[in-house]
Amino acid sequence: MRRSYRFKAYYTLTLLVLIYMFDFADRKIMSVLYPYIKEEWLISDTQLSMLGGIVSLVIAVFVIPASIMVDRWSRKKMIILMVFVWSFMTVLCAFAQNYHQLLLFRAMIGIGEAAYAPAAIALISKLFPANHRGTYIGIYDAASPLGIALGMIVGGYIGMMYGWRYALGLVAIPGFILTLLFFFAKDYKTLPVYIDKTKSSFNFSTISLIFSKQSLLFVFIAFAGVVGVNTAMIDWAPSFFVRFHGLTEYEAGNVSALIAVSVLIGAPLGGWAGDRVSRFRQNGLLLVAGIATFLSSIFLFCAVYIQNVYAATFAFCLFGVTSIACLAPGTAVIQNVVQAGIRSVAYGINVLIMNVFGAFLCVYAVGLISDAYNLRIGLFLLPFIMGGASVFFYLASRVYHKDYAAVSREVVE
Repeated sequence: MRRSYRFKAYYTLTLLVLIYMFDFADRKIMSVLYPYIKEEWLISDTQLSMLGGIVSLVIAVFVIPASIMVDRWSRKKMIILMVFVWSFMTVLCAFAQNYHQLLLFRAMIGIGEAAYAPAAIALISKLFPANHRGTYIGIYDAASPLGIALGMIVGGYIGMMYGWRYALGLVAIPGFILTLLFFFAKDYKTLPVYIDKTKSSFNFSTISLIFSKQSLLFVFIAFAGVVGVNTAMIDWAPSFFVRFHGLTEYEAGNVSALIAVSVLIGAPLGGWAGDRVSRFRQNGLLLVAGIATFLSSIFLFCAVYIQNVYAATFAFCLFGVTSIACLAPGTAVIQNVVQAGIRSVAYGINVLIMNVFGAFLCVYAVGLISDAYNLRIGLFLLPFIMGGASVFFYLASRVYHKDYAAVSREVVE
C-alpha cells in the first residue's frame, strides 16, 4: 500500500470500528436497564424481550433496500446518514413516557442500523486484500463486544445512580461526533455487476446470483443460529445473574460486561485463525467457524447449568471467546464468493436472515419460556441451537471450493 492510501484505509477502518462499538452500546445498553424499566412500568419478560427484539426485526425489514442503496449510491454517505439516525433515536428513547413510545423509538433505531454492517464489511473488503480479509473483519467484529461491555458498564452505573433515561441519553452522544468525522473517510464509486463476464444493470433478479451459492445458504443459516444465541445471551445475562445468582443490577452489569470483553479475544482470533488455516485448506475459514461454534455450545450449556456464580462466569467467558470466533471467517466467506458489486446486498441478506430467524426469534422465545416457566429453562434452549449452527458451517465447508471457483467465471475482479 502507498503511504497515503494506507493512512486513509486505516483511518476509515478505525472509524468503522468505533462506530460499530457505539452501535452495539446504543443497541445493547437496554439489556442492563431491563430491571429498572420492568420495575417502573410493571411489564412482563415477553414485553422486555420486544425492546431488544424489535431492533433486530426492523433491521431485517429494511436491510435489503438499504443495502442496495449502499452498493448503488454511496457507502460513505449511507453510513453517515445511518449513524445520525440511530443516535438521534437513542436520545428520543430517553424521553419516552410509556412502554409503547419506547418500543417505537427502539424500532426507529433499527431503521438507522439497517445496513451499517453490510456497508462497513463492503468497505473493509475493498480497502484490504482478500488474503487478509478475515483478520481485518475480525478486528472490526471485536468492536461489538467492546460496545456491549461499554453499554452495560455505563448503563449499569448511570442507571443505578441517575436512572435509565440518563444512561440512554449519554450513550448516544459519541454517535453524533463520529458522524462528523466520517465525512473525511474514503469512499468508492459504484461497482458494476457482471453476468457471464458482461456488465449488467442491477435489478432484483441479480439477487439470484447470491442464492445460487449453496455455501452461502448454509452460512446464512449458521449465522442465524449464532447471532440468535449471542443476542439472547447478551439481552438476558444481566437478568439471569440477578435472578439466579443473587447479584445486584450493577454487579450483574459488570459481570455481563466481563463476558462481553471475553468476546473481544474471540473476534480477531477467529479471523486470524481462519486466514492461517486457509493457507493449507481452501475451506479453512469454515472449518475454524464450525469448530469454534461447536465448542461454544458445550461451554454455554455448562454456564447455564452450573450453580456456582464464579464457575458459571468462567464458563460464560469461554463461551464468549468461542461463540464470536466464527463471525469473521464466516463473513469473509460471504465476501469471497460474490462479486464486489453485490457484496453489501449479500451481507444484507445475511443480516435479514440472522435478525429475523436468529436475533428476534431467539430473544422472544427465551422471554416466552421465561414467563411460562423460568429464565434458566429458557436459556437451556440456546446451546442446542448453537450446536445446530456448527453443523451448517461444516456443510458449507464441503461445497465452498465450488462456489469460490464460480466467482472467477462470473468476472475476474
